[in-house]
Amino acid sequence: MSTRVGTRLDKYELQHEVGHGGMAVVFRGLDTVLDREVAIKVLHPHLADREESRLRLRREALTVAKLRHENILEIYDYSGPDATESYIVTEFIHGMTLRQWLDTRWRPHPVLAALIIHRLCVALTHAHRSDVVHRDLKPENVMIREDGCLKLMDFGIAQIIDHQKLTMTGQLLGSPAYMAPELINGRPLDARTDLFSVGIMLYQLATGMLPFSGRNPHEVLSRIADADYPPAASVCSLVDDELEAIIAKALAREPDQRYQTSEALAADLEAYLEAAGIPATGAEVMAYFGDHERFAREINGRVCAALMNKAEAAIQERHSARAIRLLGRVLELVPDDRRARALLSRLRDRERRIHQLVLAGAVLAGIGVVAAGALLLLAIPPEPLPAEPTPTIPGGKPLIGGPVVPPLDPGANPPNAPPNPTDGPTEDGSSSGTSGKKLPTTRPIRPLAAKDPKSRETTCTLALSGIPATTARSHLLKYGARVEKLTALEHQLVIDSDETSVNLTGPRYFGNRIIRRSECHPGVRLELVARPRNAVLTFRGVPPQTTATCISGPPCPTAEPKIISDRSAFPEIPMTSDQAFIEMSFKSAGYEPRTDRLSIQPGNNTLTIDLKPRGE
Repeated sequence: MSTRVGTRLDKYELQHEVGHGGMAVVFRGLDTVLDREVAIKVLHPHLADREESRLRLRREALTVAKLRHENILEIYDYSGPDATESYIVTEFIHGMTLRQWLDTRWRPHPVLAALIIHRLCVALTHAHRSDVVHRDLKPENVMIREDGCLKLMDFGIAQIIDHQKLTMTGQLLGSPAYMAPELINGRPLDARTDLFSVGIMLYQLATGMLPFSGRNPHEVLSRIADADYPPAASVCSLVDDELEAIIAKALAREPDQRYQTSEALAADLEAYLEAAGIPATGAEVMAYFGDHERFAREINGRVCAALMNKAEAAIQERHSARAIRLLGRVLELVPDDRRARALLSRLRDRERRIHQLVLAGAVLAGIGVVAAGALLLLAIPPEPLPAEPTPTIPGGKPLIGGPVVPPLDPGANPPNAPPNPTDGPTEDGSSSGTSGKKLPTTRPIRPLAAKDPKSRETTCTLALSGIPATTARSHLLKYGARVEKLTALEHQLVIDSDETSVNLTGPRYFGNRIIRRSECHPGVRLELVARPRNAVLTFRGVPPQTTATCISGPPCPTAEPKIISDRSAFPEIPMTSDQAFIEMSFKSAGYEPRTDRLSIQPGNNTLTIDLKPRGE
């Protein structure tokens, strides 16, 4: 095909070959009519006579033509179905693919990974809203323009959801390493198929490794089908729990357990970046690709500053474990950060001293109980022993000479003791003790045994229901003095009081139940029902004074139009499941009205509404 260089194809001059694949060759060319640089994708001659190949190229042209987004490659022209040679003309991108960047310049960095993938999710949201599924997302199909703008391209095997069911018919299309399980198993496809591929790219950018690897494509596909991969944090220590949970949800084997929309994934990535002090904007992405070394150095400083602020707040709130974890992340990014090292050293010293004091207190408490018991034994006189009969000889005389000593009266003064000045005759003429009355006989008090706190502990299994397993990983269980991160739908509880309130907390679900120690035993399985939080809708990108009206939903909180603005919230929507669809209409003066069917989840939902000015 290189012999085509210098020739013309209709009004396009082929100047230089820039790439080729199994289906087509891509040339840099010149539009001789409009005098502009273009990219021309020409179908291979041996495929040009095949109806299937020509239809696939046509489908790509029609698909991309309906997508107009700054992060999606723009199409200019198409040869048409009846042309002698089949080709597509698009904008020409000066730059390199994300694959080339990964191979030559990339260093694993979780925050940068989230920043780049967030931008791709924004582009996917636009495509998915037009009912277009890419089906072949991978670094090779992402271009990095010279100014740092990302461009999603090559919708060659994309399908339009409205036109046909996306099922496989024995033919695998796409790159094995980035395929979703349903692509391999021949199950129906939808937008969530793209999100699995995005999750693979997020994992790869965050760790520097692919989650699914093997000695051959068959082994790779087998691991994808089983969703068998090492946790990202075990591959790269910079990956924290928050990003680990996002990756895990994106890579869920079952589509129903994944993010349901690219918008939801983008919202979680945006929240993650915001917590790290990095705005999730295209300008940040362009700044990184514009000068990646300087940006990487600066972003570490910005992330560390945000983490340090959080660590100091945790110290003020006496959350030492959280502060230690945050400071550890700072030192992973900047190992020689003196401030973080000093704070971490102080925290660990304080934790060590508290631990020692607790141990010492427990020992002293035990000694104190034993000592108190001993003092009680010494202070309380013993019970008088019963008098034993004195042996006698016949005639009644004692066997041993001398008077028989009677038993000691506990209320009397000891022998040869000076008289008590308060002693005196009573009304009946008898002698009394200090009070004038005979003291009652007192039994000795036995000392209380020191109790081991662990002897009160018992364990049982708490089973969560009503919440997906992947979602549960971003939630906590709080009970007694314990705060424990969930890793599965079953959790081992350690109960050490007669009655304990167990609380499920997190961004999407909540729940509570009282557990009594009498019902918690090893082998016992108790249930806690998780309830979804109300959905809170926050809108972005809407013009001022836009009105939003809920048409149908689960259910609509109000049927009245509500004025919304950028980042304003709509009335909360009650939820009964992990996902629901709500139909809303949007109107604003000077803009075309729009009606969208939106996918929402419990908790916060950030929705971007793209209203087009009238006349466009």
